[in-house]
Amino acid sequence: MKTEETITTILGGGADISPLGSHAFLDEFALAYHRAVAERLRAAPEAVLELARRNLNRWTEGDAFGAGERVSLEEWREILDETDVDRLIEIITDASDEGQRLRSSSPFVGALSPEERLEILAACEQRAIV
Repeated sequence: MKTEETITTILGGGADISPLGSHAFLDEFALAYHRAVAERLRAAPEAVLELARRNLNRWTEGDAFGAGERVSLEEWREILDETDVDRLIEIITDASDEGQRLRSSSPFVGALSPEERLEILAACEQRAIV
């Protein structure tokens, strides 16, 4: 078998690759998730901020993160400490590359229930399929 045939076979015979799981899809999901977190922040800012701070504390106490990741976590700590809720909502729902970069290390894990997260995922999947 030629190299080109092997690569084509491994990649699925040249079939269209699903958009699900692509960087664009994951970015869309993260943005949709954080838009829902923004609504939660409006309704119960203290609880959501406390969760984010607990996540940051837990992550920085362990050794699971490298130096570069720790820089991102400290950046989030600074944002949470120095930013009001309205500005924080702008930051987490910013559709720019900078907003995406920040969402990739977001401390808002667990701010939504698994059911809410699955609803957002299903909606994103529907948009990706259409």
